Formats: sequence, structure tokens, C-alpha cells
Amino acid sequence: MSDESYENVFRRKELQDMYAAGETRSLDDLYLLEDVALTIKEFNKKMDFYKGYKKKKAKDISDAIKVIENKIDFYKSIMVATLVGNKEKSVKFPGSCNISARNQKATWKVRDEEEFIAVLQEAQKDGEDVDDVLEEVVQYNIRKIEANKLLNMWEQSGKLDGFLEKAKKGSGDIVHKESAKTTVSIKFLEEEEDNEAEVNVDIPMKETVIADPKDVAEYDSL
Repeated sequence: MSDESYENVFRRKELQDMYAAGETRSLDDLYLLEDVALTIKEFNKKMDFYKGYKKKKAKDISDAIKVIENKIDFYKSIMVATLVGNKEKSVKFPGSCNISARNQKATWKVRDEEEFIAVLQEAQKDGEDVDDVLEEVVQYNIRKIEANKLLNMWEQSGKLDGFLEKAKKGSGDIVHKESAKTTVSIKFLEEEEDNEAEVNVDIPMKETVIADPKDVAEYDSL
């Protein structure tokens, strides 16, 4: 193992130990941040792989369920044909199951709800009464930036607890104010600018320390 490979393994081990201990502390060398950034890049690739795998598996599972549903419908049709062929409406198997055939009225199945809603809306314009069929659902979305401003205003004015107490579930877990934190941005430099990926990572905000001007000058000279 080369010295460089050994150092990389050691650095990864150091990061893993810090993660396992839940300890956020400064690294010994500022240049080690590159290794941390590249480690995050690898995690991003792995996460993207798992996301793609999850989508594929979800589709595979949906397809498998559809196959099973088709088989169930087919086997039920065999049961119906058997009851009808034997001129029986029902049959009992003690300790196992009861099977019966029942007549079902012809029913409509909506295959495309979005298009059918458009049809109902047009029919409504022509005077058709579709109120019992078409249900209007109002969906609210929370604008996070504006919500943050409002909650800050309520907190400062002392209104926050009063409003939260009006909630059906109480005020315990509706909102939570996270501590102030410093964020770090990582931009990976690829051969082509189109391949650039930016990752934002949150780290706890620590007490601000005013650096000695002499130290700053020495740092800038690097």
C-alpha cells in the first residue's frame, strides 16, 4: 500500500470515528477538507444509485402486484364458470372457505381521472349537475421562507404559543426552531462546467472568535 493510499484510509477512519462518536471538531489540517469533500461526493453518488434503485424496485413491485391481481381475477373467473356450470350459487367447504357467486351491476371504471375531471367541468359549464360527482379539494402549500418570517414575528410578539394551542394536536410537535448554524457550500470541479454539482452541508454554529490580524495576514499570504 502506497503512502498516499495509507493516508487516505487513515483519514477515512478518522472521519468514521468522529461520525460514530457524534463529535464535530476541527481537522488538524485545513487541506484535509478536500478529502472530506471528495468523501461527500462519493456518498452523493451512492445515494443517487440507491434512489434510482428504489424507483426501479418500486416499478418492479408494482408490475409484480399487477400480475398477481390479473391471476386472481382469472382464477375467480374459473370459480364463477364452475359454479354456473354446476348450476350452483354457493358452495361450502367446512373448515376451509365459503364460495358464492353474486350478480353485479355493470359499473363504469375511470381510467384517466384528470381527463374525466375536465369532462365534468365542461359539462358543468353546460348546466349539468355534477356536484355529487366532482369534489373540489383545496390544497395548501407552506412557503417556508415566509413561514419562518411569520413564526419569528409571532415569537417576538408573544403570540406563538397562543396560536399553536389552537391546533387539534396541541403545540408539542407542530413547529420546531433549530439553532443558528453556519452552512458550507461545496462545488466539485469537473472537466466540463455542465457536470458541476453543488452540495450544501449544515454545521453547528459556534461562538465567533475574532482572529488576530497578524494571523490573518499570515494566512492570506499562503
